[in-house]
Amino acid sequence: MDGVDGKDVSDKALPPNDGGYAMPAGNRGSWRAHLNVIQQVVTENLESALIVEDDVDWDIRIKSQLHQFARAIHALVPSLASDSTHHSDSTFPKAKDGANFEDVYIDPDLTPTTLMPKRSPYGDKWDVLWLGHCGTRFPDKEKDINVPCGRVLFTDETVPSSQHVSLQFGTDELVTRYANHTRAVHHSAENVCSLAYAVTQRAARQILFDIGLKELRGPYDIMLREYCDGIGGRKVRNCYTAQPQYFQHHRPVESNRKNSDINAGAEDYDEFNEQAHTYNIRWSTRINMQRLVDGETEFEDQWPDDDFASNRTY
Repeated sequence: MDGVDGKDVSDKALPPNDGGYAMPAGNRGSWRAHLNVIQQVVTENLESALIVEDDVDWDIRIKSQLHQFARAIHALVPSLASDSTHHSDSTFPKAKDGANFEDVYIDPDLTPTTLMPKRSPYGDKWDVLWLGHCGTRFPDKEKDINVPCGRVLFTDETVPSSQHVSLQFGTDELVTRYANHTRAVHHSAENVCSLAYAVTQRAARQILFDIGLKELRGPYDIMLREYCDGIGGRKVRNCYTAQPQYFQHHRPVESNRKNSDINAGAEDYDEFNEQAHTYNIRWSTRINMQRLVDGETEFEDQWPDDDFASNRTY
């Protein structure tokens, strides 16, 4: 769908707010564009949809990555086959006293103890799959009282080694606690940026009301995470994410001022990208596009294991 110029979004079209947040024009355009897509999901009665922003990139191996992600979600969300009232993540739907909420090591290729999903390869109990973001953290049992804290951890060759992983707005637990090439799947917690996310029909209806009509509290991605994390008295939704993310901003060789319509006026956008790159994506689809259209099968790895780099923030 087409983007929206924030200058075309009238104050009268915004949800009510207490006057504490004045949405800038760039954020208005993003908010309206995302809600236009959400509204289309509802109007067309789509069972689920993947929403992807137009400046993102992904690994050429995305199909196999999402197959593995689906198995990880299936391991976290469904009921155990032996007892449909219990779950493989002992903290689902929320943490209980004495529950083992850390390091739920479940091989995503071995899930015979859980019930097979009936409607979705990602399980039947998810609302949002937050596949592209600018940083997240693991749920914490003490801080996130009602959020499931289980995590699936597995080795993934498409993940850069730890020294190359860009943390952005997330925490460093993934790279300081776990081995190189570890992918983690867990309930979302303080996700930033709505680069790519899947929604169910039920979630689309809830988001359309909560973010589009009920109250204006911040930029779209921040309101989406409040919807997911149960902030402000909301119900915690079944939103799942991955570290590192599967979709990420791509930065071509050009001025940083073209990176974003939201932050186009920021002073740090005066810099120039000398080399195209996408953090956390090894076989970048955009960087390897010429090879793909030429039918080649050897691809450039942005983050080879033998290169040294410090962990990147944003």
